[in-house]
Amino acid sequence: MSANKENNLVQAYIELNKFCQNGDYDRALKSAGKLLQIAPGEQKAFHCKVICFIQLHNFKEALAILCNPKNAALAADLHFEKAYAQYRLNCPNDALATVDAAPELTPALKELRAQILYRLEQYQDCYNLYRDLVKNTNDEYEDERKANMAAVVANLAELNPTSEFAQFDETTYELAYNAGCTLALRGKYSEALPVLKKAEQACSESVVEDGGTEEEAKEEAAIIRVQQAFCLQQMGKEKEAGLIYHNVLKDKPSDQALVAIASNNLVVINRDTNVFDSRKRMKAAAADGLEHKLNSRQRAAVTYNQAILAIYSNQPDFCKQCCVKLTREFKQERRAALVEASSLLKESKRGAAAALLLRHGGALALGAAHVLLAQGDRKAAVKLLEESEFKYRPAVISVLCTLLCADNEYEKASQLFKDVYNHYKNDEAKFAALRMVWRAAADIHMKAGDSAAAAEAHEALARAAPEDKKTLAKLVKALAAADPQRAKQLATRLPPVEELECKIDIEALESSKWMMGAKVVKKTVQSKQEQSPGTPGSELTNKKTQKKRKRKTKLPPTADLSRAPDPERWLPKYERTAYRKRRGVRRDVIKGSQGMSTTATDQYDMSKVHASGGSAASAKSPRVEAKPSSGESAWQRKQQQKKKGKRR
Repeated sequence: MSANKENNLVQAYIELNKFCQNGDYDRALKSAGKLLQIAPGEQKAFHCKVICFIQLHNFKEALAILCNPKNAALAADLHFEKAYAQYRLNCPNDALATVDAAPELTPALKELRAQILYRLEQYQDCYNLYRDLVKNTNDEYEDERKANMAAVVANLAELNPTSEFAQFDETTYELAYNAGCTLALRGKYSEALPVLKKAEQACSESVVEDGGTEEEAKEEAAIIRVQQAFCLQQMGKEKEAGLIYHNVLKDKPSDQALVAIASNNLVVINRDTNVFDSRKRMKAAAADGLEHKLNSRQRAAVTYNQAILAIYSNQPDFCKQCCVKLTREFKQERRAALVEASSLLKESKRGAAAALLLRHGGALALGAAHVLLAQGDRKAAVKLLEESEFKYRPAVISVLCTLLCADNEYEKASQLFKDVYNHYKNDEAKFAALRMVWRAAADIHMKAGDSAAAAEAHEALARAAPEDKKTLAKLVKALAAADPQRAKQLATRLPPVEELECKIDIEALESSKWMMGAKVVKKTVQSKQEQSPGTPGSELTNKKTQKKRKRKTKLPPTADLSRAPDPERWLPKYERTAYRKRRGVRRDVIKGSQGMSTTATDQYDMSKVHASGGSAASAKSPRVEAKPSSGESAWQRKQQQKKKGKRR
């Protein structure tokens, strides 16, 4: 190499180092290119060029020059850079193959391999690798490593709720958040809430201490608040959870995965109400690019909710597409079949829905029985339940018993309970838990006329509840006909009659009204008993019962009680004796209906009749029966007319 070329190379390396130290990767990339033009075989310059592409988030270019056959010799030792570029380009399987092909698994490659395993949801292998890293590594990234391991533990807790995994002190808000997630995924929501609140407070304080603003602290803690809302939602407090989701989405967080999770959970809260809002939320939950930010469990939940929302919004074709996706991508055939059957039922295709559920069998066969019952085909439903693997479950036994009794097939119902008895007789724990089943079996056996089977059912019930004397009494009664000797033997364990007599009211039983209840009978007996004449206070009680309540008259506040009330106070003014017409004012008093003639008006004008005292007017008027006396007042005449009107 010439001296001039060597000087240029040294100068280029100095320039490259300067740009890298300053973080100016665009100019560093150009310097690395100049170096490679001067000396194409410079491995350090090539390495710097790859790092510059990675720092500029140009992973495609970095991977392109690493995979270029011309650069095979230069890229031979850059396994970490190649695997990292593949990992960031969402090719985790290729990245894992690159890491495994490395001759030595360095600490950096171990860290990257753990991240790749987490992305591939191989949580157990990831946990083992992180445990080794935490144990054998001690550097400034120890807290981040522990936080990542705690995240792996949270996912493992969902898959293995009873297993115990390593736990760390909640020294940072990330560790506290992952500890709360672990409790939530184990189903301990009430315990997870205070841990998550503590993590939210620590997160806000940490961001502010690092120089961040209140808005940045709020955005950083948004994921913790969403996890709190999830716990509240699982606890049944959907209003509080919905309020938190709305507040988080109102701030428009930059994390697309966080928006998707909050929107999906709001759709679940809405259910079949507010479908328009749910469809808008579901678009955010199923946006493009989320397949690399959500794990398979979360993506399956979003797809499942999409299918159910399609049923509510009358989109059967889209619902079927979601069911196909659930089956092919997430291997959830049964859930997809259940949703598709619900969609068919909404379209009134009950036969197709029942056939689809029967095709998958298992627990979905119970759904097929429900569809058959909705169609009114009870016999087919009974046959299906009798052939089901859940035949001996208490709920299925109850349904079968009800259906058989509805068709008066008591013998088949009796045989069903005999099969149930033979199935559970060797399992003491389950046998004792089926008390209601044995009680129902005894009634069915009696209706079927099988007293021996009824006695056997009562005996099973007595075996399940040995302290229940009522059950023992029923057993004695059932054995009285089938096995009298045994009935007598068991009757000795019943309490003596003398103990029961003290609790029985003989007088109430002998009375004719005993069915009305003891309280009613005692009241009637006490009411019929007559008090003796010498009983003190009896006269007072009789007087009190006979005395009627007097109500106090209400008078106007201006009433003068010293003077008698005016007898004409209820008459209109023109009919009172003291009434005088005003001079100069002529008023024609017209009585009767509208449109009457003047002669008819005079006929029915009572003032003119009284003034003239003529007998002709009295004869013409059907209401006047006798001539009024001259001494009567207008008020007295009014009272007489009222009495006559009542008599009629």
